[in-house]
Amino acid sequence: MRIRVKLFSVIREICGHSELSLDFSGRTVGELWLQLEQQHPALRPLRASRAMAVNRQHAREEHVLHEGDEVAFFPPVSGG
Repeated sequence: MRIRVKLFSVIREICGHSELSLDFSGRTVGELWLQLEQQHPALRPLRASRAMAVNRQHAREEHVLHEGDEVAFFPPVSGG
């Protein structure tokens, strides 16, 4: 299936793109992240703290993806 992926901040810098269009044969958002990690090993330390959204709604790793979904990955945010 074709998935649109938006990347923000340090994730964007590591991947070299702010947006990707990927052919994805997995099922879940977590599997999509692992596919990105395989291509960009520097993402691994962010796995435990990154946030995800599917079609502009917060999502968990087990969220099942569908053709044409838009997935966004955000690094941890801190501030005061």
